[in-house]
Amino acid sequence: MNKLLLILFFLSAVVLNGNAQENSQIEITGAIIDANTKEPVPYVHVVNKNSHKGTVSNTEGRFWMVMDKTDTVLFSSVGFESYAFTIKEQVKSNKLIVTIELNTSTMELQPVKIFAFKDEHTLKKAMLAMEVPIEEDHSRIELPGFYYGPKKEVKPNILSPFSLIHGKFSREVKERSKLAEYQQQEHYHNLIKAKYNEAVVLELTGLPEDQVEDFMEFCKLEENFLAQSSEYEIAVAVNKCLMDFNKLDE
Repeated sequence: MNKLLLILFFLSAVVLNGNAQENSQIEITGAIIDANTKEPVPYVHVVNKNSHKGTVSNTEGRFWMVMDKTDTVLFSSVGFESYAFTIKEQVKSNKLIVTIELNTSTMELQPVKIFAFKDEHTLKKAMLAMEVPIEEDHSRIELPGFYYGPKKEVKPNILSPFSLIHGKFSREVKERSKLAEYQQQEHYHNLIKAKYNEAVVLELTGLPEDQVEDFMEFCKLEENFLAQSSEYEIAVAVNKCLMDFNKLDE
């Protein structure tokens, strides 16, 4: 009897823990704008600092991401100051629509002295006499998981005639390929979400919030169409769906 109660207690704890983790997931949909001009900022890098997953805002500055309540999302773009977004503890909804304002960054450049030589001969003489510093540090960008040492000679094995191409088709290479494919698919999914979501439907249709979910269930746009179409083409498709959707109530 005691063992049965212990098993039931353990299973209940697992279920509650799973529900708690699921409830902690927040779906963020929003737009990124310039704090000064209020214009959308496209191609902003949006990265979850905790899960290391990310996406990029589309041409209208829109983005979509899933995060936990304790996560921090970083927004960064060339010419703007980075911005860290966190969720307040009192937030109860698992879907949020936000507007991120980025401040332009300023850089102070070192002064440059400009002077002119009196003739071409003087210029060539000065250039030949100029000392060019030789960089001893031959540093380079190295990616984790890749070998950057001296080339190793692969000796053929009589018992294994395929040993020469083993490195190319090794398990490590296949795993890296699968990881890259997964990351590409995730970025593709985030791009689709940024183009067609509840916030976009609300803006294009003007429907009440309680009808948005029903409309999106009625107006299912193909992922290939969303990926290849512009915002205008998506708006036209949504408008056609809206006309058919309104006829259902007539």
